Amino acid sequence: MLAGMRDTQWSWQETDVDDLCRRMGWTLLNVVAGTIAVADAGLGVPGRQVRFLIRDGYVDDICVRITELVQEDGRDRDRFVGDTFADAAADGVAAFGEPTVRQHTKPPTVRWRLDDTSTVLVENLDNIVTVTWASNRFQDQWDEVTEALA
Repeated sequence: MLAGMRDTQWSWQETDVDDLCRRMGWTLLNVVAGTIAVADAGLGVPGRQVRFLIRDGYVDDICVRITELVQEDGRDRDRFVGDTFADAAADGVAAFGEPTVRQHTKPPTVRWRLDDTSTVLVENLDNIVTVTWASNRFQDQWDEVTEALA
């Protein structure tokens, strides 16, 4: 999946979501025009793993759940989520090279700015691991908001 993100250039327009899903091997399940689309990435994670956040005709980001939501607290959960995060980060290094940013604070995040249009983030959200493929336009706006609130 990460290599597909690396190798896929696309418009980030809402009208191209169906084509992107085909190219990535994802099954588009539902689209609510102008707001969200959901797809199945075929990763074996129950539910709708891929969520497209849409605004003003453009996709802001695509969030892919690569684990189930782990309800139980404790060492087993922490080990599973931590190991999955570390494996996904290593896969990211193999696909993209060294990360642009490694954030060790909450949530631990590894980020690659791929080109002029997109950024990929792997995040450990304590009870789930996600991969987010974001447009640079959106990611830059999100970073500004996050920094202003810090």
